[in-house]
Amino acid sequence: MNTQPSLRFRWRSKLGVAVGFFLAWGALNAFLAISAPLSLHRDGAAAIKVLVLISDTMETQLLGRSLADIAQSDPRLGSYLVTFMDTMCAQMMSFALLLVAVTWFALRRGEAWALWAATLVSLVAFVYMIPILIEFNRLGVAIDLTESMFFIPLPAILAAGAVGWLGLRAARIQGSFSTA
Repeated sequence: MNTQPSLRFRWRSKLGVAVGFFLAWGALNAFLAISAPLSLHRDGAAAIKVLVLISDTMETQLLGRSLADIAQSDPRLGSYLVTFMDTMCAQMMSFALLLVAVTWFALRRGEAWALWAATLVSLVAFVYMIPILIEFNRLGVAIDLTESMFFIPLPAILAAGAVGWLGLRAARIQGSFSTA
């Protein structure tokens, strides 16, 4: 006997907006986790503009040369950078698949824990940027976040979490939950 609350899910609701966002965010991460390694293995370390997702200018300052220069003059280092990206993309794919599963199978059914989990795991990667920026700065790289698109998703993730919370709250108030 299932006594968990179930929700009559509607895409055109606040919860539906949050579910749509987290599914799209997971799908984007899965796409990037596939396309980045394919590009890198086909065209080398310079195939994508940045490796650490900050800015090509800041990465060039850190490395002392561009990724294109590394690919030409130091193929072993270029290969290492490509392989290192494989490990990061493997983690991105794990994140993406888990986010999509939690969103589809739990958040869509109105499970509050799934909203907090989806929001939290979507924000965690940005927390890791803090020590990366500190390390870049320690090594003399001028930090210019205006060149980076990396932080653009932050407000959208926070908004999706807030809208999802409002959607769950509204569903509880309206009695949209029923015991199935």
